[in-house]
Amino acid sequence: MSLVLPCPTLVYEVIPEHFVPGSAAASPLRSMVDRLPHLVSLGVDGLALTPVFPAHDALRLHTTSFDDIDPALGTSHDLQALCSAASAHGIGVVAMGVFDHVSDRHPWFVAAREQVVDDRRFPPEQRTRAFFAFTEGLRHGYACRDGSPDEPELDVAHVEVRRRLFTGEESVIHRFLELGVVGWRILRAEQVGYSILRELQRAVRTAEGAHYLIGDIKGFADRYQRDGLLDAVVNHYAREAVLAYLKGEVPARQLARVERDLQAAYGKALARAWMTLSGHDTPRLGAILPDAARVRLAKLLAYTLPGCAHVLFGEEVGLPRGTSAATPMQWDPAAWDATTLSLHRRLGALRQTRAALRGGDFVDLTPEGEVEVFAFARVTLDPRETVVVVVNRSEQPQVRKLFAPMSDLPDGLTLRDVLDAESGGRRVRVRSGSLHLEIEAAGAVCLVADDEDETMRRFFRGY
Repeated sequence: MSLVLPCPTLVYEVIPEHFVPGSAAASPLRSMVDRLPHLVSLGVDGLALTPVFPAHDALRLHTTSFDDIDPALGTSHDLQALCSAASAHGIGVVAMGVFDHVSDRHPWFVAAREQVVDDRRFPPEQRTRAFFAFTEGLRHGYACRDGSPDEPELDVAHVEVRRRLFTGEESVIHRFLELGVVGWRILRAEQVGYSILRELQRAVRTAEGAHYLIGDIKGFADRYQRDGLLDAVVNHYAREAVLAYLKGEVPARQLARVERDLQAAYGKALARAWMTLSGHDTPRLGAILPDAARVRLAKLLAYTLPGCAHVLFGEEVGLPRGTSAATPMQWDPAAWDATTLSLHRRLGALRQTRAALRGGDFVDLTPEGEVEVFAFARVTLDPRETVVVVVNRSEQPQVRKLFAPMSDLPDGLTLRDVLDAESGGRRVRVRSGSLHLEIEAAGAVCLVADDEDETMRRFFRGY
C-alpha cells in the first residue's frame, strides 16, 4: 500500500506574533485558533509557521535552544491546541527548522568554546566540542554561517547531533510531530547535506502517522526529488523566473521553458512544490513588482502554475505596498482591500473545485519567440477539469492566436473567463484547437469550459 502524504495544496505562511498578537489571556499560538475561519475562507489547507524556538534575531533563524518554544509565542500545549484546531478545519500545520547552524549563545556552543574534543572533565552527554568545526586556520576559529561569528555551523553529520535533532525518540523532529505538526520545512536544506537529508527523511517516516518533509533549495532541485530525499521543495527556481518575467527581465518564452523543464524533471512531485513568491525572508510582492497590476498577475500565477499555491499572511487583504514580511496583520475589515481579498477567495475556490490546478500537468501554449504573453494549460485525464491561463505583462493590450496541443478542446467548445466576475465571464470559442483572444494591458484570462454550453455537455457526456 502506498503512503498518501498530507501535503497541502494551498499554504498560508505566518510569523505568529505578527499574524495575531498575544494577549493577557492567550499566547500568539493559542490566539491563532480564533483566526482559522479566515484561512478556511481562502481555501487554505496548510498553515506554515516560521521558527518558534528561542533565538536572538527577530525571525528566530539563529536558535539559542531547541528544548522549548519561545515563551513570547506560547508553550508546547499552545502549539498542540493550534494543531488540533487546525486539523478540525482540514488544515495541517507545518513547522520550520533551521538546522545548519545555531546562535553563538546556544548552550551547546557556549560549552564547546570551553572544551577540547572528548574533554574528560565533562560527562559524555555534556561534551559538545565536536558538534562544531573549530580550526585555527579559520578567521573566527570555527566554521560559521556566511562568515558571521554569531552563527556557528553545526556538524549535522555528527552522530549525537543527528540523534538530538532528527533520529532519537526525543529528537526535535519527533517532539513536534507528536504535538500534531504534519510536516517539517527545512531552511537551507542543501546546507544540511545530501546524506543527512536522507536520514532526516527516515526520521519523519518513522514517526507515527503520515508526515512529510519539504526543503528550501535555492536552485533546480530535481535530484532531491528524484532520489526521494524530500517530499517537496520550496520552488525558488520558479519564483525567480516568474518575478523576472513580470519585471520585464526575461521574455515570456523563457518562463515557459523553465516550467517545461520543471515538469520534465520533477514529474508528479512538482504538484507538491511550494509556489512561494514572497515569504518570511523576502520583501512583500508590492515591494518587488512595479505596480498593483503586476502583483495581481503574480498572485494569479502562484495559484495556477504547477505546485502548491502559497500566500504570505496579509497579502490577501492588501497590506500597504512596500511593507516587510514582519508588518503586523490588519484585522479591521474596513481597512482591507476588498478587490484583492475577492481575488484570493475566487482563486482559492477555483483550486478546490479544479483538480487540474492541484495536480494537473503543465501544457505550454506560449508561442515560439513570444516576449510579452505567457500562456499555458493545466490538464488531467478528465478534460472537464482543463484550465487555460493567458497573461500579458505589457503596457498595451495584446491580441494572440494560440494553438493548444490538446485533444480535449473540441472545435466549437466555449471557454469562460473566471477572472471576469462582473460580467459573469467573457467567452472564447475554440476553433480547430486554437484560441483567438485579446488580453488587456497588464491583464490576464483564466479560462474553463463553460458549463452552460451545450457543446461541452455533448462532448464530455462520456466522462
